[in-house]
Amino acid sequence: MWIPRNLLRKLGAVCAFGLTLGCMQPGWAADIRVGESIDLTGMNGDLGKDFLAGARVYFDYINSNGGIRGRKIKLEVRDNQGSVAQSRQITQDFLGKDRVDVLFGYYGEGVIEATAEDRRFIQSDIPLVAPFSGVTLAHTGNIYFLRPSYIEETQAVLKYVQAVGMSRLAVVYSPNAYGHAALQAVKSELKGKPLQLVAEQAMRENSTADMTLAIQKIRSSGAQATLMIMETLPAAEFVKTYHPLSPGALLLGLSLINHQTLMEVAGKAAASGVVITQVVPHPANFSVAAVRELDKLMKKYRDEAPSHLTMEGYLAAKLLVKTLERADTPKQINQVLNGLHNLDLGGFYVNAGPDHRFSSYVDITAISSRGGLLH
Repeated sequence: MWIPRNLLRKLGAVCAFGLTLGCMQPGWAADIRVGESIDLTGMNGDLGKDFLAGARVYFDYINSNGGIRGRKIKLEVRDNQGSVAQSRQITQDFLGKDRVDVLFGYYGEGVIEATAEDRRFIQSDIPLVAPFSGVTLAHTGNIYFLRPSYIEETQAVLKYVQAVGMSRLAVVYSPNAYGHAALQAVKSELKGKPLQLVAEQAMRENSTADMTLAIQKIRSSGAQATLMIMETLPAAEFVKTYHPLSPGALLLGLSLINHQTLMEVAGKAAASGVVITQVVPHPANFSVAAVRELDKLMKKYRDEAPSHLTMEGYLAAKLLVKTLERADTPKQINQVLNGLHNLDLGGFYVNAGPDHRFSSYVDITAISSRGGLLH
C-alpha cells in the first residue's frame, strides 16, 4: 500500500515523541516501576542494605545505558524495618496509589508469607521477583525465588557436619517465622540419618536466660556441632559468649548471617572457624563472569567491596532485567518467568522450577582467622 511521504514523516515524528510514552511497547508506561519492601533500619538492616546495594548498581548500569528499550527502571524502595504490618501497608501502596509494575526483593519470612496471602496481591497478577528468603510456601502463586529453600541449605550444612565425622548436633534458633521454618527443615532432614539432634533452644534477642540455658543444654548433651538458625546480631552474641568457653566447638550458620557484622560484634578470635552457607558465588571468585561484572560496577557506583549479599542483590536485579527484556507488556512478566530455562546471569545459570525456585546453589564457607571467608 502506498503512503504519502509527508504522512510517513508525521507518523515518524509521533512515534519518536511517543517513545517515552511506550510507543514501542503498548502496555508499558514511560518508566518501569519496581517496588521493594525491605528491612533497612531494623534488626536485619545490614542484610537489607547490602542486598539493595547490589541491586541498585545493576539497575543504575542498565539505566545509564538507555534502560530497557528506552524505558528506565524506577526502583521504589520502602523500609519496612522488619515489620510484617508495615510491609503489608507498603504492599497496598505499591499495588494502589504507586501502581508498580512488579514487586522485587522483599525481605523476611513473615513478610513473604503475608504477601503470599494478601488477597489484593493475589488478584493483581503482579509478580514478586527474587524475595530475600528461603521460606517454603504452600502456594507460591506469583512469587519467584532466586535463592534456594532452607531445606536445601540445611541439607548442605548437615551433609558437611556428617562429612567431618560428627554425629551429635545442637540447634539454637530465633523464635520467629525464620527460626521455626529452618528448624523444621532440619528435623525433617535428620529423619533416618545417623546424625542426631541432641539439643535445641530458642534464643530471644538480648535474653541472658536463653543464652545460659542454651549453653547448658549444648554442654550436657555432648553436642559436637551447633547450628545457629538466627539473624546476624543474635548469632554474633551467641558466638561471642559460647566460643571462648568451648574453643574447639564447631559452630554453623545459614546464609542470612552477615559474616562481616558477626566478626565485628563477636571479634575475630571468637568468629574464626564459624561455618556459614552461601547461596551465590563467592564475590572474590573472579572465574565467574558475574563476579567480575559486580566488582567493576561496585567500584564505579559505590566505591566499596562487594559481599555475598551484594552479589545476591546483583543477580536478583539481573534476573528481573532479563525477564523485563523478554516481556512485551507487564501482563507477560509471569509468563516469561515461568518459561526461563538455562538463563545465564554471568556464569550463574538459573532455571524456572515447578516450585518457582530458580537456583539450588549452596556453598559452604568458613570465617578465617583474618576475618575473610574461605570456601
